[in-house]
Amino acid sequence: MEIWSHADGHWQRGDLPGATVRWFDVCGAESGELESLQERFGLHELSIEDCLSRLVHAPKIDEFTDHLFIVLHALVPGSQGPETEELDVFLGRDFLITYQDERVPATEAVGRILAQGITVRPGADGLLYEISDRAVDAILPQVNDLGEELDRLQEVVVRGRLKEDPNAAILAIRAGAGQIRRLLLPQLTVVQRLSRGEFAAVAEGNRIYFRDIYDHLVRIDLALEGLREDAEVALSTYLAAINNRMGEVMKVLSIVGALALPAVVIAGIFGTNFDNVPGLHSNWGFATMIATMGGLGGGMAYYFYRRGWF
Repeated sequence: MEIWSHADGHWQRGDLPGATVRWFDVCGAESGELESLQERFGLHELSIEDCLSRLVHAPKIDEFTDHLFIVLHALVPGSQGPETEELDVFLGRDFLITYQDERVPATEAVGRILAQGITVRPGADGLLYEISDRAVDAILPQVNDLGEELDRLQEVVVRGRLKEDPNAAILAIRAGAGQIRRLLLPQLTVVQRLSRGEFAAVAEGNRIYFRDIYDHLVRIDLALEGLREDAEVALSTYLAAINNRMGEVMKVLSIVGALALPAVVIAGIFGTNFDNVPGLHSNWGFATMIATMGGLGGGMAYYFYRRGWF
């Protein structure tokens, strides 16, 4: 657990006496640090249970007598694309507690800022803004990465470079955009509630900054919706290209079959077991048969060409 205290006008490491605001950043639950904070600040047992549960909770705000329990989600890079990491927050007048099973980059970034002595928004709610803002800012680059990959796949489809099958990749992008959007929609509600003066724990001077986060989330939501629509178009284009390609193949096979049909019919007639077939014993019979086959095939090919069938 990392502890930061705001004392003597600036942030310092450690749980310092006389601090006006303290931030406790907890990662993992093995050491019992969360339970000790529960006893110290009177955190509700249901909120602690939510933190320690392995289930993923939707973004929400629970209001208690002297603090808020907030569930947020941050995007972190994963081996199969963006993954979500739950960030549980306890916000009081003079304390902020953040809990995560795995380290969230946003809390690390704010810790580095405090270590460098860079000024942040005042109060525990101001520190929550700094963390939330960086968590939201980290979403857009990953959404842009999905968009760039989709653009590449669309170019593959449009240019007909179908040596690779983009179907699974397009479906994965659409599913990823949908997953992120499902998490962002309730997070929009959480940030909006923090920005409109509903809770005393959020100072009036910091509410406008949460409204700025809300605007960012709205833009990201619109980008995700556009990404899903583009993925649908790319998938439809890919399926249409596959159907066109199959149509061309069937067209070629049909023409080949039609051109071979006269030869098959003639060969079938002259291949019967009757001895009185005309021209069967002629010296020119075989040559005549071959010429007839070639002539009929060539005539049909010329006819197909004039009709524009190939």
